Amino acid sequence: MNNDMLKLNVSSTFTLANNNEADINLNLTPPNITTTGSVSGTIYDTTILTGNVVPGATVKVFSSDGTPYAHTVSGIDGSYTISDLPMGIYTIAAVKDGNYLSSSVPLTISSILPVTINLALIDNTSSTKNVIYGTLIDNLTNMPLDNVNISLYKVIDETKTLVSTTTSIGDGEFLLDYLDNGTYDLTFTKAGYQTSELNNVVLTNSAMFNASTTLTSTSGEINSTVSGIIKNDLGIIVPNAFVGLYKIVDGVETLVAVTYTNAEGKYMFGNVLEGEYLVKAKLSQTL
Repeated sequence: MNNDMLKLNVSSTFTLANNNEADINLNLTPPNITTTGSVSGTIYDTTILTGNVVPGATVKVFSSDGTPYAHTVSGIDGSYTISDLPMGIYTIAAVKDGNYLSSSVPLTISSILPVTINLALIDNTSSTKNVIYGTLIDNLTNMPLDNVNISLYKVIDETKTLVSTTTSIGDGEFLLDYLDNGTYDLTFTKAGYQTSELNNVVLTNSAMFNASTTLTSTSGEINSTVSGIIKNDLGIIVPNAFVGLYKIVDGVETLVAVTYTNAEGKYMFGNVLEGEYLVKAKLSQTL
């Protein structure tokens, strides 16, 4: 290797006329001492000896304590180069979509001479699976909801099978991973909220499906209920009796909901808005 002993230097420009004398003096200085090195190599898809080269892989150098230091991307021939590495001890690894991060390889930069390290990627079969993720929020406050129970059902020929469960965390986030291709239904449940469902979610080809959902609180004005038992004048329960819920506004009665008593004479109206109401009941006979 032929190294400069003194660096190239350049004079200022000058002009000569006929029969002039030019006195040009230059001071040469030693070159800066190079204190950095480099690493180069090729990325392969399976093994270094028999694998195919991998373009577009991310190659990263980490310091001895695992801190990321520098990175690059392999070219169309799978080659890479990372320069300007100070003398020291490092590790190097590579990754690309569909692969695990390769095993870290020790890298020592002890001179300006380039270091060659080839890397083989590790196939990740999990990368072909699907993911469902999202954030759950309150419909009134728009605040995230934690501890929501999420149940995932796989649907095959209208048969639902529970395949996974999870709960949302403090910021409302949840994630279900390692999911096979197929059609799914999701159910979201939390005390004090109406159950919410998301149906016919189709997952294929490493899908990442955003299932963010708003849950409706059952507190406040939508939490009111009206219920009771209908009996005759002898105190005997009356099944299948008509029960009407009437809302009164400015003295005017308006029928807003209808139901019928069950076999125990019981009835109930749910999600009744605040206001003034009355209930009317009767039993009809079909001739």
